[in-house]
Amino acid sequence: LVQPLASVRPWMVTQGNHEKESIPFIVDEFVSFNSRWKMPYEESGSNSNLYYSFEVAGVHAIMLGSYTDYDRYSDQYSWLKADLSKVDRERTPWLIVLFHVPWYNSNNAHQHEGDEMMAEMEPLLYASGVDIVFTGHVHAYERTKRVNNGKSDPCGPVHITIGDGGNREGLAR
Repeated sequence: LVQPLASVRPWMVTQGNHEKESIPFIVDEFVSFNSRWKMPYEESGSNSNLYYSFEVAGVHAIMLGSYTDYDRYSDQYSWLKADLSKVDRERTPWLIVLFHVPWYNSNNAHQHEGDEMMAEMEPLLYASGVDIVFTGHVHAYERTKRVNNGKSDPCGPVHITIGDGGNREGLAR
């Protein structure tokens, strides 16, 4: 379905729950995703195709994996901390982060699924002054005011849930 657009425009993607595979005796739960979507993870210092960063048009974009280890002892957490420390806001004044499971969501669907990731990673994003967080998963559109630690905060990022595109399951409520 995406071939007409994806064949003429670059796509930078991250995995979601629909890409997670459960195949007996296969350790990598994202075999198909990693085979089809080769992202520039090595160029950003990451050792996994499931999280990486890139820069374009004044934006430093960070793609994180909601379905790979993210606690403070994980490779993803260490990579994120190192990547954030290298951001040059003079060259890339906008800092955005994208991942699948939203941390802030007022719909009944998927409540609290991102809480553990948020507890581990939100302090890093806040300390680095992330401007916008884009997520999916919840089949609806929603955005917050600037927020951090569950409260309105003028220094926190705006969270935008854009999980309604390409959805066959119906809108979340």
